[in-house]
Amino acid sequence: MALAIKSCLDSLQHDAACSDLEDLARFIGLAALAAEEAAMAHDPHSAQLKALMAGGFGHC
Repeated sequence: MALAIKSCLDSLQHDAACSDLEDLARFIGLAALAAEEAAMAHDPHSAQLKALMAGGFGHC
């Protein structure tokens, strides 16, 4: 779940950066990093899901 949230946050970060909202993009980037770290700490197998989501799957 945390990696799905991270994926959505990554998409929002990209949109914010494209809209010249750099402070918002930076804040969203930090939130995405926290979501990824939470997933890795909670589930050692989340690295496999992260690899899957790096492709075209699981994106908002």
